[in-house]
Amino acid sequence: MELIWYQRNQEAVAEALRRGEQPDMATTMSSGPLDELVALHDELGIFTALDRITVQRQRRGVPDALLLRSLAVLPFLASHSFRGASGQLFREPAVLLHLGWSPFQIREGDNERHRNPNGRSALSLPCHPETLRGELARVAESQWLALQRAGVGELFRRNLVRGHVYAIDGTGLGDGLRLVCLVCVSAERPKIVAWRLLEGDASEKGKEAAVTRSLIEQLIELGGAEAIELLLVDALYADGPLLAWCKYEHQIDVLVPIPKDREIHRDLMGLATAGVLPLERYSYVRYIQGHKQRRTVDLGAQGGLTGWDSYLAAAHRYGEAHPQLWACLVLPVNPISDDDLPWTLLSTRPFFSGAAAYEAFRPRWHIENDAYRELKQGWGLEADRWSRDVAAVRGRITLTCLAFNTAQVYLSRTGEKLSAQGIRRLRYEYFWQLGPSPAVIYIGQHYAVFPLEELLQLLGRSPSRTLISRLTASRPP
Repeated sequence: MELIWYQRNQEAVAEALRRGEQPDMATTMSSGPLDELVALHDELGIFTALDRITVQRQRRGVPDALLLRSLAVLPFLASHSFRGASGQLFREPAVLLHLGWSPFQIREGDNERHRNPNGRSALSLPCHPETLRGELARVAESQWLALQRAGVGELFRRNLVRGHVYAIDGTGLGDGLRLVCLVCVSAERPKIVAWRLLEGDASEKGKEAAVTRSLIEQLIELGGAEAIELLLVDALYADGPLLAWCKYEHQIDVLVPIPKDREIHRDLMGLATAGVLPLERYSYVRYIQGHKQRRTVDLGAQGGLTGWDSYLAAAHRYGEAHPQLWACLVLPVNPISDDDLPWTLLSTRPFFSGAAAYEAFRPRWHIENDAYRELKQGWGLEADRWSRDVAAVRGRITLTCLAFNTAQVYLSRTGEKLSAQGIRRLRYEYFWQLGPSPAVIYIGQHYAVFPLEELLQLLGRSPSRTLISRLTASRPP
């Protein structure tokens, strides 16, 4: 394959256009949402981290860094299927240029494989989608974990993860796969700060909730010891030793709804039935699939509890002489479904009221409504995993979670500035003279960048009016 290098020569391209020569290729430098997301992804260091990934098996053809950059952009596209997303990306020459594809690669392709007797098909430009898919399976789990740490670490470095309240939960992805995430739920838009893919019948709980512990350790490593103050977690992902480790090793308080068969829940139910446990009525508004709904509960708080033996034993090992727990019994008023049953919220922190604890636990629903639901419905993570190979699925999850975080940043005010900064850095050379949407024309061995008005003028179809300000010529270069 022969590479063709284009030299920038404004006059040569302009003269060729005046003579009526047909360009080799044309593309725009517009700044649409996809361009801005890709620029923000780059600004947040994702492409730099991808360039450091090493693959397990080397192969001839397209460089791995180029394939990985292209894979990282696929989650942003409207199509959830792998073939649909890659085909959509391959129709975005401006984005491909940003990712590092050369004009020749975009036009002629860069992989000699997947040829047919009639020549390369449009489907395999700049490379065949299966070449991209195969790249996913050639990256080891340790490399995806390193990319996860790099991407999330940059969010902390830029102070884009706000608040100190986090939630842990899991969701099934089908075929014995389960995704467990640690999500910052303090702000309006959650950020996924750590995640693990569990296979087969692997227990999420394990010995001392090993998966949960590894997620918290990663968070502390990236965000610092002060990053988390309160953890909201289901009992499936927590046990007594984990609660003691959080409380006395890292000063992290935990709120956890405990199963109805636990002694603490039975004790509180007995006290409430006997009229000994004081109850306070609490009413609030919640949203179920976009519908507003008012709900009322009776809350009964009780401190000084010692009914969790494994927690007490672990706390003693950390040197706590008199460990105690605080709990709040939740009794639904006028239940609206068969699942609306009494339950108990347990805490290592004594709250001043049941309502305060209940409100502190409510952000936990962000992980279901604004994280997992978005990943499945908005990003197609469950329906289209891109491959049956678990190694490839792990890559799909990593790239999608990183893209999810970038999109969350993009929707914030800070994200708007960072995205604009990335676009500005890429196009600062042209912006003041050429406006926001110039065209890049390739002819022969040269290329040039023109504002649309000038391009039309060279083609003999000059517009009667222009939107380019007369002051742009005086702007700094």
